[in-house]
Amino acid sequence: MTDDELDRALLALPLAEPPPELRPRILAATVLAQPPAIRLWELWLVGTLLGLGAWLCVDLVHAGPRALAAGLAAVGGSGGIASPATLLWLAVGISAVWWISNPTLMLAPRVAVTKRS
Repeated sequence: MTDDELDRALLALPLAEPPPELRPRILAATVLAQPPAIRLWELWLVGTLLGLGAWLCVDLVHAGPRALAAGLAAVGGSGGIASPATLLWLAVGISAVWWISNPTLMLAPRVAVTKRS
């Protein structure tokens, strides 16, 4: 079947007219769509701060009353918030979040489109 025959067959099909509200609905969903109220980086920031705050509260509760009185000043001890192991795990967690949230999984757009003549 040639292109002309195919065009004639498609034009001969008894197609219904699209609904009159179709174009405004498409425009409202694409071009006129409102931007999201919260951006992705803001959501990550709030989630990270909430997680860090919860972790600090749990760590301070488990540390006991002596550590609560000392606050965050207990840097040289074997445990606590500023211990080398805690800082290492914090760095590993931050780098893992960074590398997981950055990959581009979409295919690269094609530069040239094949044309038939």
